[in-house]
Amino acid sequence: MKKMLLGIAWQVMGFLGAIIILCSATPYDWDYHGITGIFGNILGLDLMLPFLVCVLFVVAGLVVCLKSLNEKK
Repeated sequence: MKKMLLGIAWQVMGFLGAIIILCSATPYDWDYHGITGIFGNILGLDLMLPFLVCVLFVVAGLVVCLKSLNEKK
């Protein structure tokens, strides 16, 4: 049960972090070597690494949750 809560907490932190990064990059209009749109904004503001860390937290939380479901007591 504790592992499930840990996985859920990681997922929530990663999801909220990704949403904050996407919302903070949206108002700007960057053209990063011909790449435009939200992806160009994230690259132009150097937010790609924090965004990938947030996505990694979501995936890691999902893995922890799925592993805790398959545990036998």
